[in-house]
Parts: sequence; C-alpha cells; structure tokens
Amino acid sequence: MEEIVKEQQNQLNQVEEINSGQKIVENADQDKHQSDDEEDSSKQEVSEKDKLVNQKLEDFYNDYYLTDFQKFAVAKFLRENVAVGKPSVARIREWLMNKLNGVNKPADCPAQQRGCPEVIPGLRAYPFWDSQNLPWIQKIQDNYEVIKQELLSLRNQKGFQPYRGPSWTSDIKAKDGVGRKSNDSGDWNVFYLFLHNIKFEENCKKVPKTIEIIENIFPRHYHHAFFSAVTPGTHIMKHHGPTNKKLRFHMPILGVKNSRLRAGDITLNQEEGKCYVFDDSFEHEAWHDGDETRIVLIVDIWHPDLSSEEVKFLSLLQNAKMRAEKIISEQDAAKDNFYKIIEMSKDLLNSNDWWTDNNKETLQQFESQKLDEKNTISS
Repeated sequence: MEEIVKEQQNQLNQVEEINSGQKIVENADQDKHQSDDEEDSSKQEVSEKDKLVNQKLEDFYNDYYLTDFQKFAVAKFLRENVAVGKPSVARIREWLMNKLNGVNKPADCPAQQRGCPEVIPGLRAYPFWDSQNLPWIQKIQDNYEVIKQELLSLRNQKGFQPYRGPSWTSDIKAKDGVGRKSNDSGDWNVFYLFLHNIKFEENCKKVPKTIEIIENIFPRHYHHAFFSAVTPGTHIMKHHGPTNKKLRFHMPILGVKNSRLRAGDITLNQEEGKCYVFDDSFEHEAWHDGDETRIVLIVDIWHPDLSSEEVKFLSLLQNAKMRAEKIISEQDAAKDNFYKIIEMSKDLLNSNDWWTDNNKETLQQFESQKLDEKNTISS
C-alpha cells in the first residue's frame, strides 16, 4: 500500500497545467551526468508518465462533465493547493490520488461503510454522532415547535409525493409503474425542499420559517432537505448513502412512538423533538411499528472535518455533475433517472389520507384548515 501511495504522490507531483499537460513540479533530481542514451530513455519514461497522469485527469474531468472553464478552475486549485501539500486539503489530495489509481475505498474504511460508492479518506466515521459535539443542534431543538406548526399546516395541502428512485436503487417495482420503491412494506412519502441541486420553490413557500432555519442555523447545509413520512408498518430497507462527505440530521416531529433507526451496528428508538445526526454512508434502515404516520425533518450537512477549501472544491465538482446529469436526463427516453421520476411522482397522491394522526392538536388544526377552505369556497 505504501508503494502505491508513493507512486500516486509522484504522479500528482508531475503535473503543472493539467489542461495542457505540463508538469507542476520539475524533477530537479535527475542525474546531470547520465549518458545521452540514458537521458533520452529517462525523458521518454517521464513523458509516458505525464501522458498517463494527464489521461487519468482528463477521465476525472469527464466523470464530472467539467466545462473548459471549470477544468481551468480545478487545475488552478490543484496547482495552488493540492500540489504544494497544503494541510487544509490533505483529504482531497489522498482522495484524488485514489481516484486516479482506481482505489475506491481507503484501506481503513469500516466494514459497515464499504457499501458506500464514495468514501473520502481521513473523515471521522461514526454511525451516530454525539449531539454534545454539535452545539448548533440545540438551536434547532429550540425551534421544534416552529417547525412542527409549519408541518401541521401541510396536513391539507399538496406537496407530498411517494419516494421513488431509478431501477438501480431497488428491485421492488412500484405498482403504478413510476420508479422503484426503497421500502418493502408500508408507504413512504416525502415533501421535498432541496434535492439534487433543485430548490422546490412551491414547497419552500409553504414552510418559510423552516427554510430560514435550514439556511441560517444549519452549518454548511448540503442543499438536501425534506420532510419524510412513513405510514404504520413501514420498513425502509437497508442501504447506503452515496457519499461520506455529508452527515444526515433527523428531527422526529410526529408519530415517533415505536419507530426505530439503525445505522451501522447501532439501533435507536427515536424521541419526538429530539435531534439526531448519523452518517448515512454506513448501512442503515428504519422501521415504524406505531399506529400513526411518523414524520421527520431530514437535512444533510457537509462533514464537519472538511475544510472550507475542500467543501468549495467538492461543491464545484458536485454542482457541475448534477447540472450535466439534469440536462442528460431530459433526453432519457426510458425516464429512468432521479429527475424524471421525481417529476412523474409529483401528482401521484390524490389526497393525504395516508397521514394518520391521533394527536388531538393535529386533528383540530386539520379540521380548522378544512373549515377555512370550505368558507373560502363558499364566499
């Protein structure tokens, strides 16, 4: 492994202008007393290495659909930060070397995390994080009632839709023919706020205070947030998130009794109004055995170990890839991608009858909403 890392380091240090293929660091240690034949051979060897490195970097660019301008920005970042060994981007350096050499996971990756497609080395890996180490959580919990009231206001409104994914996410086909299901029992519906580089404007307008909390209190939120609702008897099957560069925040709001969440080897019985943070790159699953619909607020944040420079770099790559994939999805005749499936799922729920709630406060507010709606129509 040590030899591989050294070779990766040597390769990365041989690139200067990544777009044009020139070296970052000139090899100043060549023996000036080599014979002409030896010197020619050495130059040819270096040239072949340069070509190999540059081809791998070009493949890396293509993986993220980078434009020429974005390639220039990435090259500048690598030249000024990664190549000179800045400690604040050490994780990106190791991650990039791994990618260029086809190493998908670091050697010390925990067993329960190995099913995750992308594991960035050097990030702390806990199935659940201690909230005492995340001081901002208390501010979120202080706003529990604010978020709850906005959620209750959705009881008689449109916006929730079934959670569905492309064919590669699950073997369970939805009966209505739209996407695949990640739950093998019960029903799982979601109210999207942010997802895949999209802000769901109409939904966000319905919960303005919740959006303000997400944007102003959550540290470096990942632009991925939604209300997640599961009906009694639902089991969300075990799976891994797409990357370890983020953590997932859970705030159970309604119907939490007899609800469990497992991440790695730890299973928790969640409590209403209490906040939890877990690493969804670990294998995880959820059960709801209560008699009311369980609804939680889910918000993803960037991993706290990542420096601001690393977040900026990874954001550039991620945004470029998502924008390109959204454009590509428009030409997808099979419509087997997240963007198309989300769009096709929007109007599948004709009512909110799936929302079962024995809470007197909720029922009263729901009845009040229906009365207000009736009076509005009558007038």
